[in-house]
Amino acid sequence: MLGFSRHIWFVACLLLWHACAWSQNCQTTRLYISIKDSQGAAVFDAAVHLGSESGETGVQNTDANGQVVFSEVHCGSQLIRVSKPGFEEVAQTIQIEQQPDREITISLEPKRQQATVEVKETLPPVQQTSTHVTELQPAHVKTLPGNPPTVTQTLPLIPGIVRSPDGELKIDGSGEQRSSLVVNQSDVTDPATGKFGQTVPIDSVETINVYNTPFLAQYGRFTQSVVAVDTKRGGDKWHGELNDPFPDFRVRSFHIVGIRNETPHGVIGGPLIRDRLYFNSSLQYYLDKVPSRTLGFPHNESKQESINSFTQLDFIASPKQVITATLHITPQHINFVNPDYFNPQPTTPTIAQHNYIGTLADHFGVLGGTLDNSISIQRFDAFIGAQGDADYVLTPGGNQGNYFARQNREAKRTEWLEIWSPRPVRFLGTHLFKLGNSLTNSNNQGRFTFFPVSILDSTGQLLQDIRFTTPNRFNRTDFEITAYAQDHWSPTAKLSFDYGLRLEHQKLASSLRIAPRAGVAITPFPNERTVFRAGYGQFYDHIPLDVYSFGNYPRRTITDYAPDGSIIDSYFVTNVIGSITGPRSFLIRGQRVAGAFSPRGVTWNLQAEHSFSRLLRVRAVYTNNRSVGLIVLDPETLGPINEIVLNGDGQSSFRQAEFTAKLGWEKGQQLVFSYTRSRTEGNLNGFDNYLGNYPAPIVRPDLYSNLPGDIPNRFLLWGHLETHLWQLQFNPIVEYRNGFPYATYDQFQNYAGTPYADATRFPNFFSADARVLREFRINPKYGLRLSVTGFNLTNHFNALAIHNNIDDPQHGVFFGNYHRRYRFDFEVLF
Repeated sequence: MLGFSRHIWFVACLLLWHACAWSQNCQTTRLYISIKDSQGAAVFDAAVHLGSESGETGVQNTDANGQVVFSEVHCGSQLIRVSKPGFEEVAQTIQIEQQPDREITISLEPKRQQATVEVKETLPPVQQTSTHVTELQPAHVKTLPGNPPTVTQTLPLIPGIVRSPDGELKIDGSGEQRSSLVVNQSDVTDPATGKFGQTVPIDSVETINVYNTPFLAQYGRFTQSVVAVDTKRGGDKWHGELNDPFPDFRVRSFHIVGIRNETPHGVIGGPLIRDRLYFNSSLQYYLDKVPSRTLGFPHNESKQESINSFTQLDFIASPKQVITATLHITPQHINFVNPDYFNPQPTTPTIAQHNYIGTLADHFGVLGGTLDNSISIQRFDAFIGAQGDADYVLTPGGNQGNYFARQNREAKRTEWLEIWSPRPVRFLGTHLFKLGNSLTNSNNQGRFTFFPVSILDSTGQLLQDIRFTTPNRFNRTDFEITAYAQDHWSPTAKLSFDYGLRLEHQKLASSLRIAPRAGVAITPFPNERTVFRAGYGQFYDHIPLDVYSFGNYPRRTITDYAPDGSIIDSYFVTNVIGSITGPRSFLIRGQRVAGAFSPRGVTWNLQAEHSFSRLLRVRAVYTNNRSVGLIVLDPETLGPINEIVLNGDGQSSFRQAEFTAKLGWEKGQQLVFSYTRSRTEGNLNGFDNYLGNYPAPIVRPDLYSNLPGDIPNRFLLWGHLETHLWQLQFNPIVEYRNGFPYATYDQFQNYAGTPYADATRFPNFFSADARVLREFRINPKYGLRLSVTGFNLTNHFNALAIHNNIDDPQHGVFFGNYHRRYRFDFEVLF
């Protein structure tokens, strides 16, 4: 529902629109061009020619970042030609529309024969590399419904990535801790939990690349996917945006009842010293009172407040050297984390966290290649508390009291990276080598405090009581070394191979891991519009430091009660860090000692990609991943001894068939359709359910079943369309998929039947969202963007919760739904 004040602003802006003279003449544009090779590395000293029908505008050579900037580029058709010895020359035609900045990335293929590759903007060349990347451009996603403010908000646009009801990303059916997030080549996942946390504001992003198990040795610390983010530097002229500056008011019964959210965010960038020092900074303030539709107002909101700041300085020391410094600061506070019918506000945790990430990178062009050195210093502080000190009470109809776990921790990481990408080497074809290494020191320290937990039946009868030992402190330090070498070899014009080897050593895991990878790409037909890819590789998960803090978790004493209140049994349970009891791989060197974990996955995939025309491109991918050695918790009884053992015996299986079609045409318009058919199975007691920010109080026997993120079928359509009616832009997102599976419990909070089976799923999910916007200029310097967004336009019932305890009188009833709603946004461009 639209807030009253936003109606006023909308009318005022419409009057201003008609009152102001809007120049129809196209202004000049700044054009930012990034040149990369087939492995994603910057190409230094490539000649970039820019010209139009009237003649050549200019020529520049790329700096050590592989970038050039052309100022005052006129509207219309522009031809870009890129050349460098050892690479195929590329000629690309683009259309410059009225916009202050334009960013494009061009990939160069190794030299195979004397030829010039002619491509159009709407038909990028089919890359002859075994690893396919799904790329998201900020210009394409910023105007979508939801107006995504950070990188993580854009990721559900990728096939295989969905957001679960608790707000966490499920990547290929698994949690974030099994994937890697890198920003400007540095690992920025939380060293304590392995989660993504607060990510870079979208206003500071140049590209978002999502690799589904890349067969490139440069990527590590994952068994599922890699999210690689490149940030952008300031331009030759000052430019800024201010988005969503006014609050959205909560309206109930046609009356304003406070502020629902306030999410202003902006970016400003430009030269501090012309041609030498560039500045770019984005700042977001986020205040959102997220309602849960399974509870009644006013006790149904999660109150979230954060500041997200990212600043980048780029110093051009010389054409051969660029020094980049970045600082990312993200304080955040959430009161009432994920409240719902079964966990009302008093039972929810609260979290306050502060993340600081600073990096300093040197990009140096040497001997026709590039040498990158960077150091990253990171700190992740978190305090997890509760709404009070009452006991936590679990009942079939919903929980009571206060959340049981408190945690205060401070995690740090210092990482040094070095990457060398030499010039192409000609021997039996062309080789693109890349070598790199890293040194990482991380630390996690703090204290856990657990309060009593009681389990009651539906009549209020006490069934079980759990008491914990006194608070324990923990302090764990780890040191990691990695090294890799890889090669992209193109023996002929239609055939290329990627192969490499990666070595990883994690001190706490007491093991040396060897990760070989190989892939092939072939273009069999003369028109070079079809490419087939295949790859195989071994990958290792990074082990978060919370795993090695498990021995310091408070121990528990469990007491079982009879119906008459008498004690049946009482026993003490210890926490034990085990090891791997299953078969070891010959690619792992180390001793079988406590904590010697090596979670790993073997992945292979097959791909086919074809361009039917300059407008339509399709891709089909089949991926198979089998992971073993995953870290899980399992309660065990050895005679009189009761233990909760953290061991490396977990397994998982992921299979997915993906079909994607992209339809693109003039002015950056596009529609992207994808369908995925997948299956994700594995051990349910993954360490992330019991360690990390919000540990679960009950440790159930470990079972192998569908994982909670398993989605067999998913259709997704999104895009950007421009209409001739009032120059409106239309940005839809349509999603249809199976519901998430759920588990059924008994009165003791144990599984009742097979958890997360296909027979126990939420109803199918369908959502149609759309954002309609209009951009116009008040004068050549200032502009406005007005938009109206509709969510769940069909008002489809998408259940949020189910009564899933067999002792609950309402067992089996689905409830909760977000109804159709609208939002107005107002943004300033300058």
